[in-house]
Amino acid sequence: MLRNSLIILSIFLSTGAMSQYNWDWAVHAGASNYLGDIGGTDQSRRDFIYDIKLDQTRYVFGGHIRYKASRSLSATATFMYGRIQGWDKDTEYGPRRARNLNFRNNIKEFALRGEYTFYSDNDLGGRGYYNPDFRFYGYLGLAAVMHNPQGYLAVPNGDFEAGWYDLRKLKTEGQDKPYSAFTMAIPMGFGVYFTHNRKYRFGWELGYRISMSDYLDDISGSYAPSEELDSDLARALANQTTQEIVTEVFGNPNEIYNYYYPAGYDGSYRNPRGINNYNDGYVFSSVSFGMLIQRKSKFSRARYNWYNGRKRSKKSRAKF
Repeated sequence: MLRNSLIILSIFLSTGAMSQYNWDWAVHAGASNYLGDIGGTDQSRRDFIYDIKLDQTRYVFGGHIRYKASRSLSATATFMYGRIQGWDKDTEYGPRRARNLNFRNNIKEFALRGEYTFYSDNDLGGRGYYNPDFRFYGYLGLAAVMHNPQGYLAVPNGDFEAGWYDLRKLKTEGQDKPYSAFTMAIPMGFGVYFTHNRKYRFGWELGYRISMSDYLDDISGSYAPSEELDSDLARALANQTTQEIVTEVFGNPNEIYNYYYPAGYDGSYRNPRGINNYNDGYVFSSVSFGMLIQRKSKFSRARYNWYNGRKRSKKSRAKF
């Protein structure tokens, strides 16, 4: 009985000493981009990364805390704050450019995700004392997203000066009520990290988010007749096409009748303002710096002090 108790106690203490390395935290900083109706390449909207405009890249920053459940599986909670934006004037595709809309949106994302390690090396470089440790992993999760798109009014209109205005409550497509400022998203991607000196962790991630909303850019359906919009500001931001832009893009001022509501529109049809076959998405790419969360017990320092900086023989293999 005593022998069994000692064995169980030894296993428990060993597990406890190792568990000090099951948690880590990090801060992130990097770049963001958007995939949706506005801007894009020289074609009509395409999904995934084919429509990305690198000159519209903006910023993202945040942090994570990770729990390592096994050598291959981890669970991570993240909070990321990033800006996405797009401008029709920057595309070469005629219908988009003539539409002349724009937006920016500050994304607040809280996500829970699972990570699977595809490749690891506990002794990268073969130096013999496991410094640095390397991991390559993929991840998939679920995110809660808060957002509030804004549009830029380029030309002053009546009482409204040029500048940025919140779009959601303006109901720019004639909705009965504003779309929600809350949505869900599915984050997926891959990343790598190095653990230096069994304490400091440096990483890089690239991830794509499929949102459950088509209104991250305030565009989804059709133009609404002006009388269906609630205010002059909504009318000014819902349709920023001008005769001059259409003439510049198409060379024919009458082309505006094929895409947008002309003066004297009789309400018999609704021209498309966006493509509602796809939800909007966005990309976050970030570098990270963090630390392992270490337990500072006397037992772990005395019994497992080689984890905390002492070199170990090449004959053993680390198992964290």
